[in-house]
Amino acid sequence: MKSGMVRGVVMIAAGIFLVYWAQSHSPKDFGQVIGNAVSGGYTMSEPWYYVCLVLGIVVGVVGVLRTFKSM
Repeated sequence: MKSGMVRGVVMIAAGIFLVYWAQSHSPKDFGQVIGNAVSGGYTMSEPWYYVCLVLGIVVGVVGVLRTFKSM
């Protein structure tokens, strides 16, 4: 694999993880908030939720573009 392709795949994985992290610690889903409170989990504040979500999407898209560019 080329170096650019590896970086692209890593960026895609990081973007997916950030979106997953934002969704699993969302302040929007009341059931998730209650579940996090009961289990001792973390719930993000609303601004950080959107920052993490947007950052994950941007990192994932850049990773896809970098992967296609290196092909």
